[in-house]
Amino acid sequence: MSFIKRWFSKNKNNNSDQQPIVEPPAISTYPVEQVMNDNRKYLKDTLSHSEDLVEKQLKLPSGDTLYMYFLNTMAEEEKIENYFYAKLIKIQNMNDLHLLLKNMEATKHPHLSDAMTEVLSGHCILLIDGFPYCYTIETSRTVKRDITQPENEQIIRGGHFGLVENLHINLHLIRQLITHPKLKVQYTTLGQAAKTKVAIVSMDGVCDPAQLEEVHRRLAKVSSKKLISSGVVEEYLEDSIYSPFPQYMSTERPDRCALNILEGKIAVLVDGDATALVLPMTFFSFYHSNDDYNSRWYTGTFFRLIRMLSFIVAVTLPGLYIAIVSFHYEIIPYGMTYVVKNSIEMIPYPPIIEAFIMELTIELIREAGIRLPSPIGQTIGIVGGLVIGDAVVNAGFVSSIMIIVVALTAIASFVVPSHEMSMAVRLLRFPIMIMAALLGFVGIVFCLSLYLIHLCKLTSLGQPYFYPFAPFSLKDLKESIIRIPHTKNKEQSVK
Repeated sequence: MSFIKRWFSKNKNNNSDQQPIVEPPAISTYPVEQVMNDNRKYLKDTLSHSEDLVEKQLKLPSGDTLYMYFLNTMAEEEKIENYFYAKLIKIQNMNDLHLLLKNMEATKHPHLSDAMTEVLSGHCILLIDGFPYCYTIETSRTVKRDITQPENEQIIRGGHFGLVENLHINLHLIRQLITHPKLKVQYTTLGQAAKTKVAIVSMDGVCDPAQLEEVHRRLAKVSSKKLISSGVVEEYLEDSIYSPFPQYMSTERPDRCALNILEGKIAVLVDGDATALVLPMTFFSFYHSNDDYNSRWYTGTFFRLIRMLSFIVAVTLPGLYIAIVSFHYEIIPYGMTYVVKNSIEMIPYPPIIEAFIMELTIELIREAGIRLPSPIGQTIGIVGGLVIGDAVVNAGFVSSIMIIVVALTAIASFVVPSHEMSMAVRLLRFPIMIMAALLGFVGIVFCLSLYLIHLCKLTSLGQPYFYPFAPFSLKDLKESIIRIPHTKNKEQSVK
């Protein structure tokens, strides 16, 4: 127990290289200026020139000019139309305007900085040219669509809500979690025919500007005539499209997006797609779950280690079985020799064919379970697995030990929190099975060495994919494997 305390104490004392986070908004006091250009500059600079900031100029019959500002991702423009624009038509002079704002229970602010927090909550600011104060009107967006927990990323503890197909609602969910003026939203349009709207979300001052510029550069190359989805965008953003490993994380959870944005990463959201891309990522990030941070650190660390162990099991277990039965049967314990012999001696195929039959059968059952309606899919998965497994063993096509190996492999591949990484793991075991059938343990080591070399060379948005293993960083490596207690994880803050 003492070495754990020393480990955490060392981490506490060395804070210079910690990942920065963002503190709650600290906006400097700024009075409303009578020169409107100064107010406009302050608003845009404070909100980092975020492109979801809308500016509208209104003229009264008396000649006075009004300026309205709001975030269209947080404010509901229908409310503005119904409760303000419709009544503004009847306004003739400033006295009528002040009476209208009083009846609408608008809040008067002598300082523009005081109104910024309300803008981030969905209110709109009304500035009157030549007046040293402003008003804020309650126009917060109300999400009417049911937002349910993503089926592919279910957690035990934490927020049970996910992204939907509406881009503005998704940005609204993220802004609800990060009510900070440095949250920056930039829009772009992709596709020659679809003209799909895409939002690039980052934290100004924390995100690397070079990475943000690179994302814009790569998105500018998207010229697909197909419907733009997060999968299409991901291929244009990847450093290596031929790698089996996912270089960006796709998630349907806004809280996962928010956590990564606060760490300096970039989120790309596509209108009409309930999935966000988070980049850049490392290999170890795919084995982290929100439950790790919401549960006790002992529990979070244990299950994180289980997930990482599942990668090794899912990739190598069928290959190990093939190598042992074909080449290295001498390592089988004496007590199990007759059990293995009786199981495989009547099988007409070599172990590699046996393994391929069962692995492909499992993949067929999994695909059928996904494509069919939920009640039927579950039935196919359970009944199909039991019936086929029992039938092939009784018929003598596959050994009972192979059934156990394939089942354990399938379970290990589903432990990964990321669906993309789970698919990569299921593909990576087939080359190892072939090499194990040809060269035994030597083939497995050779194939794993190729995987390791590829991981060390791979990058995600120019950043090392296998960091902190390559390049090696002991401090960051232990933080990737162990869930550091929140009280011991002192992070550098950025205002």
